[in-house]
Amino acid sequence: MLQKLVAVVTVVALALAGFGCRKTPPEGAPQKTEVKSQAEYDTQAKKEIDSNNMQAELDGIEKEMQQESRRGF
Repeated sequence: MLQKLVAVVTVVALALAGFGCRKTPPEGAPQKTEVKSQAEYDTQAKKEIDSNNMQAELDGIEKEMQQESRRGF
């Protein structure tokens, strides 16, 4: 009787250890991260930034950098 109980407990423990410890990625986690090249960033900047909005873009970049430095990035 005791041997059956020990055997059942052992099988259940092994099953839980084998199947219950699998890590799953968090929901909403990105699968792949696309990285742009410097040329792609340069092309994008030339399209988005002109003499009319240059100062506003610069102010936005400086503000973003200040926020990141406060967070410790």
